[in-house]
Amino acid sequence: MSVNTSQSFEKRYADLNERQREAVDTIEGPVMVIAGPGTGKTQILTLRIANIIKKTDTAPEQILALTFTEAGVHAMRTRLVEMIGTPAYKVRISTFHGFANDVIARYPEEFPSIIGAQHITEVEQIKKLEEIVNGLPLKEIKPFGDPAYYLRDILSAINKLKREAVQPDEFAKIIKKELRAFEEIPDLYHETGVWKGKMKGEYRDLLKRLQKNKELATVYAAYEDALRTARHYDYNDMIVQLVHALRTNEDLLRTLQEQYHYLLVDEHQDTNNAQNAILELMSNFHPNPNLFVV
Repeated sequence: MSVNTSQSFEKRYADLNERQREAVDTIEGPVMVIAGPGTGKTQILTLRIANIIKKTDTAPEQILALTFTEAGVHAMRTRLVEMIGTPAYKVRISTFHGFANDVIARYPEEFPSIIGAQHITEVEQIKKLEEIVNGLPLKEIKPFGDPAYYLRDILSAINKLKREAVQPDEFAKIIKKELRAFEEIPDLYHETGVWKGKMKGEYRDLLKRLQKNKELATVYAAYEDALRTARHYDYNDMIVQLVHALRTNEDLLRTLQEQYHYLLVDEHQDTNNAQNAILELMSNFHPNPNLFVV
């Protein structure tokens, strides 16, 4: 498919320096652009999209561009429209969460755990966690004087684990391994002096953290079970579920790999492990994938 580029593209392209043109013109294979703020990184990305459409038979809808904010999506789309006109609206430009939500909406049968489920707010997450914490025999993360003291810390930790694509069973295995390693530390206890036989202070602190994480793993698993039972999902589940589906469902992975021939990511330094997993899975179809990150 050939799309005519406008004078806007030619003018912007003419303003590029040698290295910027190299990034725009290197259409095939992986490319990483590293530059500071205000140096035109997003401009390079949109010019490259226009150049791909101009120089190849790639259809606009076979290009996927991901960024982190709706403002970034709008800015990219506006620039691309100025360069190539209405075909720019066919290019898939989205946030990571928007892309995940779109895939789930298009292939709902591939996401049985959240199909038909309802999104819950942070306030509802806290309420659900409070019910879970109150119902479990916890000690380290449920202080006697204020059982709800750690609720926001627990939610923050669970959200972080999801952003890093760590499932409850994986987290539990990590903690179990760390506890075994702790028990094998050769100098856990004082061997002489008034504190002989007592655990050293630095190790008491480490044990405390491990015990808290062990309880966190229990809460995390219970929280996920509660979400599924109530047919709820939280904000990070869209990304987590997409990663899980791409890892376990070859048909879905192949469908998306065949659909998107070029992947471009703006502000890649802000991606977390779950988002990077999406990129890695979708681009592993070719030994030299057409993955462009800024």
